[in-house]
Amino acid sequence: MLGAISIPKGRFVWRHQTDYFNALTYVAFLEEVLLPAYYRKGHRVYLIQDNASYHKKPEVWQWFKNHRQQIAVFLLPPHSPEFNATERLWHHTRQKSTHNRFFDLPAQLCQSLFATFREMEKHSETIGGYLQPYF
Repeated sequence: MLGAISIPKGRFVWRHQTDYFNALTYVAFLEEVLLPAYYRKGHRVYLIQDNASYHKKPEVWQWFKNHRQQIAVFLLPPHSPEFNATERLWHHTRQKSTHNRFFDLPAQLCQSLFATFREMEKHSETIGGYLQPYF
């Protein structure tokens, strides 16, 4: 799963990534999910991301350079998940979707995850408490 959260509004977006995470799949997430959800003409998206290896590939940085009018990117310090708001949502997702559950099939796991993600999308107030430390 790839995901992002707009801290002020609690707007969560995500993508089910069936392939491996790499520079190309990350750029596709940025182009097809993140920018359409958060970018508004005349404004810039400020993206704070962790240090996943695919975040730092040359292809990704070239994409950021080509889209610098729309998006500015900042890297978190290494090994600092406490600064990453999305990590709190992944914790919420595990608690709601997968904790102490057995899934016979991958499709059942996906169904449970997708239901939690849709809930977060529709009702941002359910995740507001996780975002309080970032205000």
